[in-house]
Amino acid sequence: MIGLIALVFYLGVIGMLAFCGIKRRNELGGFIELKDAFQTIFVAILIAELIYTIFNFIYLKFIDPGYFDKMKTVMEEFMEKTIKDDDKREEALNRFRERFDKQRTWAMTAKGMALGYLMWVAITGVFGFIVALIIRKKKPVFELDNQS
Repeated sequence: MIGLIALVFYLGVIGMLAFCGIKRRNELGGFIELKDAFQTIFVAILIAELIYTIFNFIYLKFIDPGYFDKMKTVMEEFMEKTIKDDDKREEALNRFRERFDKQRTWAMTAKGMALGYLMWVAITGVFGFIVALIIRKKKPVFELDNQS
């Protein structure tokens, strides 16, 4: 369910990027080159991902510091239900716990947050580039004369 909600919100973000690009195209008289469209969208991406990163930090540090523990518990319960062999289950749980604890501490460091920010800027940047390709509209080379 969380994945579906995240997908809906991410599609909303992509929609807002398209809105920014279309608004800029209208400001420029109805035409926009790919470079200008992507530049506008990329600035929006930088700002949106910064807001998202700051929100995540505040949420995970102050609002719900037990979030990672809840997530870990749910994942462990899922693994216990799905892996039937006791030896394989214990091995998988131990590997999961080790990786999860490393990632949790890494994610809350300044370096981890910065790399996470850059990673999401890159991922969203790809979608932003696709949106820029869709909304670009070149000026016609020759103006058509409607006096025929």
